[in-house]
Amino acid sequence: MVKKVDKPIRLYVMTIFIVIAYGLLPLVSVFPFTGGLLLVGPRFLPFNGSIQVLYDSNGEIPMMLLLVTLGLSLLAVSSAIVTFLGVKEGRAATLILITLDVGWWFYLVVTAMTNSENAPDKLRLGLQLLFPPLWLVFVWWNMTRPDIGNWLRYQEQHNNW
Repeated sequence: MVKKVDKPIRLYVMTIFIVIAYGLLPLVSVFPFTGGLLLVGPRFLPFNGSIQVLYDSNGEIPMMLLLVTLGLSLLAVSSAIVTFLGVKEGRAATLILITLDVGWWFYLVVTAMTNSENAPDKLRLGLQLLFPPLWLVFVWWNMTRPDIGNWLRYQEQHNNW
C-alpha cells in the first residue's frame, strides 16, 4: 500500500508569496492617487516601484512595456497556481517565468538608469536591483525542495487528469 503524501506547507506559502510578490506588488507598488507618487510597502519587497520605472519622460507608459510586464507577472502567478493544483510541469514553468520576470525587471531598471540624467535617480534605481536576486534565490531554493517534488510526483501518479 502506497503512503499518501500530503501537500507541503511550503507549497502553500510559496504560492501565496508568488501571487502577492510577483502578481500584486508590481501593480500596486506605486500609489498614484496621492497627487504625487507614494511608494507602498517596505523597500525590501521584490519590484517595489516597478510601475514607476515604466513611465517615460512624457509621463506615459509604452504599451509594449506594459504588456510584457503584466504578461510575465500574470503567467508566473498562473503557473504557480497550476503547480499548487498538482501539475508537475507547473513548477518548471513557475521557475522559468519568475526568472524571466526578474530579468525583465533588470532590463527595465537599467534602461531607466541610462535614460536618467541626475545621479540621485540613478542611485535610487540602482538600489532597486539589490533585492530581486535575493528573492529569486529564495523562490528557487524553496520550489526545488524535495518535499514539493515528492508531492508533485505523488500527484502525477495518483491523479487521472
